[in-house]
Amino acid sequence: MKLISRFILIYLVVTVVVLGIGGYLSYFIIQDELNTELKWRFMGRIHRVTHLLEKGKDFNPHSLNNPGQGHLVVRALPHKVKDSTAIEDTLVWHRRLQQMEPNLKLTAYRTVQDTSYYISTYGALVETEDITKAISEIVLWILGMQVIGAIGVGFIVSNRLFRPFHKTVDKIKTFELQKKQPIAAEQVSVKEFNDLNKFVEGMTQKVVDDYLNLKEFAENTSHEIKTPLAIVQGKLELLAETSLNEEQHRYVEASQRSISKLNKLGTSLGLLTKIRNEEFSQKELVNFSELVTHSLQAFQELIDLNQLHVKANIQPDVRVPLHNALADILWTNLFQNAINHNIKDGRIEIELTPQKLSIINTGPSLSIKPEELFKRFKKADPGSESIGLGLSIVKNIVDQNDFRITYTYREPLHQVEVFFG
Repeated sequence: MKLISRFILIYLVVTVVVLGIGGYLSYFIIQDELNTELKWRFMGRIHRVTHLLEKGKDFNPHSLNNPGQGHLVVRALPHKVKDSTAIEDTLVWHRRLQQMEPNLKLTAYRTVQDTSYYISTYGALVETEDITKAISEIVLWILGMQVIGAIGVGFIVSNRLFRPFHKTVDKIKTFELQKKQPIAAEQVSVKEFNDLNKFVEGMTQKVVDDYLNLKEFAENTSHEIKTPLAIVQGKLELLAETSLNEEQHRYVEASQRSISKLNKLGTSLGLLTKIRNEEFSQKELVNFSELVTHSLQAFQELIDLNQLHVKANIQPDVRVPLHNALADILWTNLFQNAINHNIKDGRIEIELTPQKLSIINTGPSLSIKPEELFKRFKKADPGSESIGLGLSIVKNIVDQNDFRITYTYREPLHQVEVFFG
């Protein structure tokens, strides 16, 4: 849910609650005001009746009854009582509504010329149903105007008010670290958005600085390490040509393998860093069919050396949106993995369609959990010469390009599938 939609929803909920409570209180306030007005009218009627009695005039009580304002009852009492006045609520049958309706009743005792009189009147200025109806209509009209106003403010005014915020969000979405440019803070009239823009500028500036420092460190380290490794490799090759006994030859060969592995490790880690930093962002439609076909020819010597049987089902002109270098790395790592983790006289089956690339190879069962296979330095065979970064590089390429990769094992077959899109 969008921020403005959530704000409108909260605003309307609060409005409904406030109007509900206000309508409820308004009912009693209006009723109290009407009862007060009616009480004063009834008191005037009592005074008028008392005045007529004091004058000794004959009168008809019905002549003092005003329509809708109550009924008057005057009755002489057989004995004298003290003057008093009492006001109370009562229920009276309403002929039109066919129900009992609350009314205000005033009862008074007055003594005139040694005769006590019982005087009573009751009625209502406005019926309860009318008050409820009027308040409900007022509340609904106010609520309707509030809803229209909230929607108008939310979807018209807010678009202009939140425009700087949306602009900043769009800049963050399109921010590319490879351009090495922080997001410049734009001055706007709203203080909070100014603070946000300044924070984003400072944050992206720090990210760019850290990225440049880290990249420079990695490049310098890689360059500086290669030189002494090349020197050591050359010295070991010269040493291997001298007269060494069998044990010394084994030491030299082990050292050469370690240096070769260290070279591969440096290259792979550098490549992995570049992929994660999205330095291969430019895509093109790579002809994957040609790539796989030419690569199989190049790998033929290695395939024969490992005594493997390769079966390929490659559809022609399969094009994949991918950086050309990443396409080669993706295929090479997957195919080398199928070769390196195979068995003698094993087989590899390759299927390429516009939807996916599938590689099936024979091999021993995994010694690790399948979900750990694509993590750094995880190897199916801990004793192999692999550095454990090949499938991790593949996984990063797949994730960066919104592909999907799966692994399944049905003894003795391992299957890796890459789904394009």
